[in-house]
Amino acid sequence: MKKRVKKAVKIVSGILAIVVITAVILYVNLKNFTVKKVLMTDGQEIYLMGTFHTEHFRRYANYSMEEMINAISNIKPDVVFIEARENSFAEYGVVDGPIDMCVAYCYCMDNGIPVEMIDHWVIDNDFKANSTTNERDDHIHENIMEKRILYEKQKVLVICGFGHLSAQTGRLLESGGHRETISHISSLFDKGASGFTYPGQICDVWERRVLFYGHTIPEIVQADDSLDEDVKALWAEDENNSFYNWQMEYCELFRNNKLYMD
Repeated sequence: MKKRVKKAVKIVSGILAIVVITAVILYVNLKNFTVKKVLMTDGQEIYLMGTFHTEHFRRYANYSMEEMINAISNIKPDVVFIEARENSFAEYGVVDGPIDMCVAYCYCMDNGIPVEMIDHWVIDNDFKANSTTNERDDHIHENIMEKRILYEKQKVLVICGFGHLSAQTGRLLESGGHRETISHISSLFDKGASGFTYPGQICDVWERRVLFYGHTIPEIVQADDSLDEDVKALWAEDENNSFYNWQMEYCELFRNNKLYMD
């Protein structure tokens, strides 16, 4: 009986050790799973990079904003597609995507890289905050396919939340693309020769986004009689500026070129 117990303990210990080692390896190399490459039938290279939005500003994520920018620089795209809505930019001049999309947009502006916006969502009675659907990913894919034609034979980099990465990679493969291996993928995140600084305009771009979500969208939603009260409750106006003050804390990082909130 004792031998069986000892054997069981050894097996369990071995399994736990494997789990811990695997977790450590995944943590250290997590970034390596966030970049994919698809070669389309017309020869166009499309890179996809999954990002973690505000988690880039937390040390535990092991994926800093600097490393995201390094990856953009090292991929050397001819054009960058970001998770933001084109209609919001056209009508209000706002990059309405997550914070990493705003940083990526500003980096591209600083470096003369064209940016296209590919996200799609609407506020209706089925709207759910901080969620995605197959329908949304279908629209994003349609936007990618439509806009990539504008950049024939040029290298495209799609930057989207990590939750969209698999969905968008799969849809490109279903559209005739072929997955390609990225050699030395970890080197994409390597630092450049100079020290890190946030791109210019980032505080202005971020503030426009904060005001958009704190005031512009709520005003539109509250005036829409077709929306349920539950949906309207999700979009209360930022009357006491608590949302504004909270979100603008990121500008302290930007102004001081700090990577982490903690």
